[in-house]
Amino acid sequence: MPLDLEKMEGDIFTSKGMVKAEFTFWVGLAMDKFYDGTTDQKFIGTKCSKCGKVFLPPRNRCGDCFAKAEEFVDLPGTATLKNFTITPWKITERRAKKGNKNALVGLVQVDGADSAFMTEILNTTEDKLEEGMKLKVVWAKRIKGHPQDIAGFEPVGGA
Repeated sequence: MPLDLEKMEGDIFTSKGMVKAEFTFWVGLAMDKFYDGTTDQKFIGTKCSKCGKVFLPPRNRCGDCFAKAEEFVDLPGTATLKNFTITPWKITERRAKKGNKNALVGLVQVDGADSAFMTEILNTTEDKLEEGMKLKVVWAKRIKGHPQDIAGFEPVGGA
């Protein structure tokens, strides 16, 4: 495939395009256990051995007291919306690109966890979003044991 050079200066050139890079890496014991949980459509977090805080996504050290967080705990598929944003930008694992409709993205804290993570809020509209609202997980149709197993969260009881 020929290179589509846009700018050439001496030995340095620039080009626009996609590069496919396939690789495998180990995410560590905590995240490995987390992805095992998504395969069974459940959340697995870690608990700090000193202060008792629970982390989801799991981590091997507490961010507050720095003690080990090696105890695995099962967590429910329900959560609280801590904060949110409305954006025309699609969030993908490769890049962000502008979409035709707004995406609802929220900071979600799964019940029983002391940490939160960003995910898409599904099956509702902008005007129905409220901080503190109860949510439940929406699993992907095809579970593969990776981050996209979590399609997002939706309001408990519907939009």
